[in-house]
Amino acid sequence: MTISVRQGLHQTWRVGALVALVTVLTACAGVGRSDRPATVEERGVAPPPVVQDGGAQIAAYQPPAQPRYARPTPKRAVEVLMRKADDQRNAGDLDGAQVSLERALRIAPEDAALWHELARVRMAQRKPDLVTQLAAKSNALAHPQDRTLLAGNWRLIATARRALGDSAGARDAERRAAGYE
Repeated sequence: MTISVRQGLHQTWRVGALVALVTVLTACAGVGRSDRPATVEERGVAPPPVVQDGGAQIAAYQPPAQPRYARPTPKRAVEVLMRKADDQRNAGDLDGAQVSLERALRIAPEDAALWHELARVRMAQRKPDLVTQLAAKSNALAHPQDRTLLAGNWRLIATARRALGDSAGARDAERRAAGYE
């Protein structure tokens, strides 16, 4: 039985591919694995404090810590416009601050913090009807764990509703703000 050169090359290729596959699978099987479980210190979690109870040591219960939410860093242009708006507001130029924030919102319309800042400027301009809309937009875009922003928006809504003569709505908004604090 004779094997042609073409059949020989094909068979050699198949054997080479099989050897490469076995090599890769063998290498992957051992990467980052250990037969022993990770210790608490290796996972970056502090061990629970120990309480003495007579002669026995008992680990004290600690409720899990609430994860802290960190807002994403805004784009450089948005950051510059926010700083400019803050400077303008501090200098009493509320119209300039409004324009700067609206420009920033054209760049980052999904940024809940920008909507909140615009609501604050509108409150300083004594436009409570717009404040409720802007703060509600900020709440809709805010991350559920960004409790500080959500509470601030509800406080703005409470102030705006009170200015509009809606005391029941203001109390409701204050209750919602308190739920985030």
